[in-house]
Amino acid sequence: MRVSTTCADCGCLVDRGVRMVRCGTEGCCCEELPTKELLDELARHITAAFAARDVGSFAELLAPDVRWGDDDAPNRCRSRADVIATFQRLLADGVGGEVTSTRTGAAGVLCRLRVHWPEPDLRERRGHLFHLYRVRSEQIVEIVPYGERTEAEAALAKWS
Repeated sequence: MRVSTTCADCGCLVDRGVRMVRCGTEGCCCEELPTKELLDELARHITAAFAARDVGSFAELLAPDVRWGDDDAPNRCRSRADVIATFQRLLADGVGGEVTSTRTGAAGVLCRLRVHWPEPDLRERRGHLFHLYRVRSEQIVEIVPYGERTEAEAALAKWS
């Protein structure tokens, strides 16, 4: 069931936090809401960056103050530099991964990842996980990991 509404202030057509049709007015109040086209484009770029192991290309998608991980996590990231350093460290350690599917929604882009761990004891870890890339102002502002599909999909549907 679609829940599209027209913004009373500017006229954008909004569906669950995603701008489906831009109003075209100067000073649009919905400017920070992602568009369907932007989310689809980001999904393609994320997938391509993972496939090519192109950390630089991935970095271009991130906001300077992007967050990844809980505040109490020992390896939390609080900047683009932190996220890129983490990805580079994982690649240097032999960890590989690929995006096996994507979905877009109100919160951003949800990617299902297949992770390839290099060490036998790490291979015991779950091979698939989900990353929700939250989007604001055309950049990824947060990476939220999920182990279960249902939890990840519920988060994708919520815009906040």
